[in-house]
Amino acid sequence: MTLNEIAWSFSSKVYRSSEEFNEAVSNYQKTIYKTDQNWKPDEIVFDFPELQIQYEAWISDASQLLENETLIDEEDAFDEDNSDEGMYQVEILSHLKADNGRNFTALEFLFKTHNQQANKELGDHTFFEGTDENNLTTVLPTFFIACGS
Repeated sequence: MTLNEIAWSFSSKVYRSSEEFNEAVSNYQKTIYKTDQNWKPDEIVFDFPELQIQYEAWISDASQLLENETLIDEEDAFDEDNSDEGMYQVEILSHLKADNGRNFTALEFLFKTHNQQANKELGDHTFFEGTDENNLTTVLPTFFIACGS
C-alpha cells in the first residue's frame, strides 16, 4: 500500500491551494501521531504522468460526477436495489494528470484525491488508509483509495 502511514480524513471541504492542504495534512498528522515525520509532501509516490483512482461514494444521480469521472458499473449504478433514501452507492473512476507531466508527489496526489471526493457522500468511510493497486483492465494505472471508519 502507498501512503498507508499517512493519516487523513476526507471531508466536503474543497481546498483551493496545495499550500493550504499541505498545512492541514501536516496538522492532522501532529494531531493523530503527535508528529508529522511520516508526511513527506514532496516525495514522488507515483511515477506516472496520468493515473486513475477508484473509490466508493454515495451519490443521488450522475450529475454529481465531475468531468474526469466515470462510473465503474454504469448499468446497475442507479438500480432500485442499490438505493437508500434516494442515494446510490457507486464505484467511481477518476482520471488524474500530474501537474509536471511526469509524476505525482504525495501532496499532489492526496490533494487531488481529496478534492475529487469533496462533493460526494462517503458515509462512514472517511479515514484514508492508503492506496492499493487495482487489477481493473484499463489503459492507465489504477489505484483504489482505501478508506475506513
